[in-house]
Amino acid sequence: MIVRIQTREGQARVEVDPSETLEALAAKLQQQLPTIKQFKLSRDPSHKDYLGPAEATLSSLRIQHGDRIFAQHEESPPSVPHEPEAMTHMVGNSLSGEKVVEILDTVPREHKKKISDIVLDQVDLELTKMDGREKLKSTSRRSFGDESIDTMAVEPYDERLLKEKDVKLMSFHAYLRKLKSHSGGGKFSELKRHDFGSYGEAGGKTGTEKGWGERTVSMSRLPKPMTLDRQKYRHVDRVEIEDPQILDKFLDAWRQTGAMRYGYLYGTYEVDTNVPLGIKAVVKAIYEPPQECAADGVNMLRDPYSDAIDSTAAMLGLVKVGWIFIDLEVMADDHNKYVCSRGKDTYFLRSNECIIAARLQNMNPSKCLECDDLEFGSKFVTVVVTGNEKNELDYVAYQVSQQGMDLERAEGILEYTAKPNLCRVAQSTPDRYVPAIFYQDVSEFGNKMVHEAKPYFPVDYLVVSVNGPTFPQQANPLFKRNFPIENRMYAPQTLEALKAHLNSPDNKPFRPTGQLKTISDFHLIVYLATHPGLFSSHSDEVSHTYELLSFSSPQLLLQGLRILCE
Repeated sequence: MIVRIQTREGQARVEVDPSETLEALAAKLQQQLPTIKQFKLSRDPSHKDYLGPAEATLSSLRIQHGDRIFAQHEESPPSVPHEPEAMTHMVGNSLSGEKVVEILDTVPREHKKKISDIVLDQVDLELTKMDGREKLKSTSRRSFGDESIDTMAVEPYDERLLKEKDVKLMSFHAYLRKLKSHSGGGKFSELKRHDFGSYGEAGGKTGTEKGWGERTVSMSRLPKPMTLDRQKYRHVDRVEIEDPQILDKFLDAWRQTGAMRYGYLYGTYEVDTNVPLGIKAVVKAIYEPPQECAADGVNMLRDPYSDAIDSTAAMLGLVKVGWIFIDLEVMADDHNKYVCSRGKDTYFLRSNECIIAARLQNMNPSKCLECDDLEFGSKFVTVVVTGNEKNELDYVAYQVSQQGMDLERAEGILEYTAKPNLCRVAQSTPDRYVPAIFYQDVSEFGNKMVHEAKPYFPVDYLVVSVNGPTFPQQANPLFKRNFPIENRMYAPQTLEALKAHLNSPDNKPFRPTGQLKTISDFHLIVYLATHPGLFSSHSDEVSHTYELLSFSSPQLLLQGLRILCE
């Protein structure tokens, strides 16, 4: 009989006898594919149950003629006996006689990223080890004894499970499981991002050619068209604010000035138990960078301390998980209510906000072993403070889809417009080829219609909704919030403010119970981290105040703080 074995090297057809053992089948497979050294066989492409033992006959394992089984093994490295010299151009002639230049972007092997050098986020490592399958609550056992098919645990991407949990979009790890399963065809190889790279000084692959219009370029090298689809998964399923006071302190700036404002969210990524294989971003602090604020917009200024803030947050066990901005307008007839400008009938994110969010996500990508670039998507979230349909103050969270990130990464293709609900696709120029961008919608008769962005398309095709922000039932904040917040003109951070904070009777800085409370203020830690010369004129012991940031030696810092108070 013939048994088909699917491997990473391709499919092998092995002729065996039903009385032969599994070990004999494995030996014949190695004869056909000698590059595979060690492997395990299973009926399931996800390799949840392996075939065995090795001495068992194929008939006892119920392997029949034409069956397809799967081999799990490491991908064999390509054998390159002689490294050819890197080529950059291949020149030929077209049928019309014009010179055709094929540009080869051969990357030296030492410059390629290695999987062994990639460090995944801790939450991704945890979710990779989890089974993710759950039993449906709506099913009941129909008979005694073994469980029926209806009562067995279902996969995390099962539509019945998502509907039962009221989950509109599956998590990214559930999406990966689906791609690797029979539901995804069982042919998953790797994730790929859309490459808009072109040739020219404004293109994604600069330096290879002066301009794509200067010489004819092979059609195989031109960027492929893109059809925008609404993303069916999300990298972060929920945003959780550790303490409501975090947002209340952030809103104080708007209450005092009436101007828009933005800040960066620092926190951690954790497993979301409400979503199968889900991730939640837990916000523990908001850092407000330098900015010029007005009632109708914000000018984002360069932050000279951005690297210091990130390193300081890393010492505290925090990462930059997103950004937040205020877009509030008080109603004219009732100052306790707010104008609702965002919704399904208008827009969720303006085109310029969407492009900024995509750029920030590209600056904070997620490590992913299933992608050829070892980076795919982002866990960076966008939180908007705005008015809802009931004209109440509300918080909403979003992300930009992977297609939106690819469009922004191309630099120059995606443009914002005066119409907030529309994005514009740039036109091709002599130095930049822009492929066609399509999007789909449903007509009034229920038919799917495909439109080309000439040059506009709805920005909502790039927006992914995220649950939250939510708040825990019992707040247990990591930081106190008594020190002035950075970069606020009406309440600046000064040495006098530091002395007042330390001498405040509420802090009780020099009592054993009050020491950690005094220094456990994120904005105080940021102030000390960005002003390293505060203790430069004092003893060497006090000058090492950075040890405070890991909370390993609060006594050391308090010696320096005591000098400031005297």
